[in-house]
Amino acid sequence: MRPVVAIDDLNTYYFREQMPTLSETRRDIVLGLFVAPAPAKTPKNTLVIAEAIDDVITLDPHDVGEIGGVLTTNQVYQTLCTYDTANPENIQGVLAEKWSLADDGVTFTFTMRENAVFASGNPVTARDAEYSLHRLVKLKSRSAPIITQFGFTPENINERIKATDDRTLVIKVGEAYAPSFLLYCLSSYPGAIVDSKLVKDHEKDGDMGQAWLKAENSAGSGPYVLSMWKPKEKIVLKRNENYWGAKPAVETVILRHIAESSTQRLMLEKGDIDIANKLGPDELEAMAGNADIRIQQGLSGTIYYMGLNARNEYLAKKEVRQALKHLVDYQGIVETISRGTMEVHQTFLPRGFLGAVDANPFALDPAKAKSLLQQAGVAGEIELGMVVWNVPPYVDFAQAIQATFAQGGIKLNLEMVDGKQWLTRYRNHDLDIWLGLWGPDYPDPHSNAKAFSVNGAFSPDKNDTLADRFGWTNEELSVRAMAAVRERDTAKRHQMYQEIQKDHQQSAPFVYCFQEKRAVAMRNNVTGLVMGAMFADDRYWNTTK
Repeated sequence: MRPVVAIDDLNTYYFREQMPTLSETRRDIVLGLFVAPAPAKTPKNTLVIAEAIDDVITLDPHDVGEIGGVLTTNQVYQTLCTYDTANPENIQGVLAEKWSLADDGVTFTFTMRENAVFASGNPVTARDAEYSLHRLVKLKSRSAPIITQFGFTPENINERIKATDDRTLVIKVGEAYAPSFLLYCLSSYPGAIVDSKLVKDHEKDGDMGQAWLKAENSAGSGPYVLSMWKPKEKIVLKRNENYWGAKPAVETVILRHIAESSTQRLMLEKGDIDIANKLGPDELEAMAGNADIRIQQGLSGTIYYMGLNARNEYLAKKEVRQALKHLVDYQGIVETISRGTMEVHQTFLPRGFLGAVDANPFALDPAKAKSLLQQAGVAGEIELGMVVWNVPPYVDFAQAIQATFAQGGIKLNLEMVDGKQWLTRYRNHDLDIWLGLWGPDYPDPHSNAKAFSVNGAFSPDKNDTLADRFGWTNEELSVRAMAAVRERDTAKRHQMYQEIQKDHQQSAPFVYCFQEKRAVAMRNNVTGLVMGAMFADDRYWNTTK
């Protein structure tokens, strides 16, 4: 029984008795109610964003891979080129002002901008670009495969990527691909160019500055610099006063870890945050008539899926995998849990990509699922475990899936974990089923086709893919997907990817469920937010208040 407390003692009761037992989010609410009863407006020169960032394990741009980490480094570092978020086919120069491809189809020459400088004041040169791409490959980081898939290795990188002078960078890929493929990969977050002089000054025991860049230091040329990172709490960025482009109007950007959708709504309405990135349908609908709040929608390439570990004796069977695909109420979840924020999507290429196909052959059908299980020789109840990130919308999705799996005789045990554990279990394939998402790293179909279809043995870099991670090998689809990325005729590429997806969705250990329809809520005085179409690619530097 809780103690009876006088009103005058409420502060003492909460701070001494209750605060240690509350989550960080609940403590935020208590502090707002008792310490600062009047709504606190964020400063005009500060942009506060609510996001789930408990997955971040590093802020080194060449080793980052989590949503919060990539979102952060994209504000701090720049690449040789980028794409127009409104029209991804339009590739634009950033630190490189132009480029050309030789007749051999493999040699690219980039000309660097003359006026670009790093936050340190050091000029950005082709030698920095050379060092950065060499560093990515030599560190053998988690994000390196986006670049090493072109045949780059620690042994050949010095010959294959060279700065011939301060303004000229020559990159020679292993074989001819569709020309845009390399450019899209260089535009992705691992293509970040770092200040080589600054990083070398902070090397320790040959780590190429990795320990220094992991936490609260940065060496970029982007509009912001890293100021603070408190894991599972917040990331603070400050305006780069040496930025060579148009300086951001907002001096400080703060990413706060606020996972609960209801809490994000409360804080947004109070004015404690400016942007809420993780709102559910209930919160979005409730704020629709609030004149102080504006909802911005955008295209997202994010796919929500279940990865089935084919090492499991049951999940190794194609018929069992197909049975599980008939035990998800896709439309029901879209119409209830994810109203307005998801659409049913059952292939690995998101709508809007070259080669995307509208093919959704699976629906909730317990009878068909049971028949498939019988064909697989499975009798009686199957027990499986699923690892779930303990933030929306994963928890609600998982509980809905657990209920419909039971209709087919599948007992699904849910393991709710934080973001770091969620990713660790996924990377170590220490699970039966993983409920998660996949965002393409660049707007070329090979970003997803390689991940889900190609085994590492068939890729030039030999790195494991999601197919390997979930213990599945399909030589035929691997070969076909690699042929598609080498095809230089766009119409033929389109057809090849469509055919691959239709075969893939029937046999692969991936249950594709939804494509995200993004909706971000913000105070109505916030303007200029650019919502990226790719993985964690929102751009805050043109935002004003």
